[in-house]
Amino acid sequence: MSLTHTMKDLLPELTRSERKAAEYIISRPIDVVRYSSSDAIAGLSGCSRSAVVRLAKRMGFSGFHEFKIQLAKELNDYVSDSTTFITDYYVKALEELKSVEKSSSVCEASELLKKAKHIYAYGHSHSQYSARQFAFRMVRSGFSTELIDHAVYLKEYAHIIAGEDALVIFSISGGAQSDSPVMDLRYFHGEKRPKIILFTMTGNSAAEGYADVTIRLPCVSRMAPDAIIDDAPIFFIAIELLLEAMAEAHDGSREAQNTQNP
Repeated sequence: MSLTHTMKDLLPELTRSERKAAEYIISRPIDVVRYSSSDAIAGLSGCSRSAVVRLAKRMGFSGFHEFKIQLAKELNDYVSDSTTFITDYYVKALEELKSVEKSSSVCEASELLKKAKHIYAYGHSHSQYSARQFAFRMVRSGFSTELIDHAVYLKEYAHIIAGEDALVIFSISGGAQSDSPVMDLRYFHGEKRPKIILFTMTGNSAAEGYADVTIRLPCVSRMAPDAIIDDAPIFFIAIELLLEAMAEAHDGSREAQNTQNP
């Protein structure tokens, strides 16, 4: 029996705090693998660190780290059954992206980026690959764009980025405890504060309080409770949706200009 199924059977025996941790892990096991510490899981599930550790010990492990290793192994060993395929989760996410494509947030982000003097792209840990892809696609599209690819750099860039610039952030959690570098956004303030665009897969995240525009995307890894699936493809497609919106706006303004000046 898998760890998540064992936890479900154990729920009636748990304390209230332990149950909150267990229910979170059951519903989002990928987060246990994604966020490495018991502190992070405690913060995300709304319980104490000690409750997370006690839960791991109730499951027969010496501590949270040993529990996490076993859970990661089970997720990595997942093989889809005859009725569910990995591609099904991506198809579902792509369907949800359709509502994002024409959303006001994408339109607002495209306008901010077109007006920006310089664009900075930031991603922490695995999300830096999405930030790198965004920077690459923007440069190829003719926009002055720079990648911030290390967590310690974000705070320092608060002294470099200007008010006429734009900062685009990729963060699945949008500022969970394990993604604390995102919270260095508090150093961006005053006249030098850039326009901040946040790509995230978590609602009501801490980083949203600093963002001018938040583009919330479906989190495919959370759709598949028994497997580890990469969220980067969803970020990559969202980048293309944003570039398309920018191109459509550019064509629209050019067409309007031609109409005024026949």
